[in-house]
Amino acid sequence: MVAWLRYQLHRHGWPAVVGLVLIIGAVGLQFAGVEQARTRVAELRAEAVAQRQRQAQQPDPGETADKRLAAFYDSLPNADGALEAIETIHRSAGENGVKLATGEYRLVRQGSTKLQRYQINLPARASYPHLRAWLADVMNAVPTAALSDISFQREDIGSDTVEASVRLTLFLRAP
Repeated sequence: MVAWLRYQLHRHGWPAVVGLVLIIGAVGLQFAGVEQARTRVAELRAEAVAQRQRQAQQPDPGETADKRLAAFYDSLPNADGALEAIETIHRSAGENGVKLATGEYRLVRQGSTKLQRYQINLPARASYPHLRAWLADVMNAVPTAALSDISFQREDIGSDTVEASVRLTLFLRAP
């Protein structure tokens, strides 16, 4: 066999050896690539089967929505929670250098729903960055609060102080 290979090498020269090495390398790469592709296809098929099983085990969407709505109502504070939220709003204003004037507080009931709205209108006075920091703190500290309306007014263009009218809505659980 070795003698025959030497004969073929002499007969065809070094280009034949290079071609033979390239063919063997290509066949090796093809088998390695195909094996990787087969492994990946098997993984994807397993993922698809697992996804189908998860979808089959999911509960009825209507039932899930009812549970989520009930959980939402349960997460809302009752009327006592409004006082804590107002304390948080005023404490945060003091921490951020915002001066709050006398505000207007009003409880709004909406028929027979399980939801009450507590509307808070606050005139505030501070620099614009301080007002933004205060509102960001309030939104983070009181998750049941929503910024319903805000308006800014500056006495003159060179003034750093901004007067703002802020309307917050606290969502509460009806008794």
